Amino acid sequence: MKSIVNKKDVENFLSHFKNVADYDDDGKKYYFVFEDVTRNGDWTLMFYEIEDQWTIHGKGLNYCDLSETEFAKEELVNFLYKNRKYVNKEIKKKNIVLV
Repeated sequence: MKSIVNKKDVENFLSHFKNVADYDDDGKKYYFVFEDVTRNGDWTLMFYEIEDQWTIHGKGLNYCDLSETEFAKEELVNFLYKNRKYVNKEIKKKNIVLV
């Protein structure tokens, strides 16, 4: 299994996102949850295929973001690279193979 080590790996993760994420039929979106260590909760990364839109939302015991935050691709790559340790943890937990 290949972990996210560099930004090119993040781009690979995003290009295969539909294969690694869960799907919410009601919301018509793919989503992937990973730990938000800073705020002691979880991040949910979402991709709306119809709109070709990426968003992120944070939620924990003591907080919940008011709404989803939309990310441009470059911002998203930087955000996921910064949080790669926690994304990798979920990839490993789910036995996801990124090629």
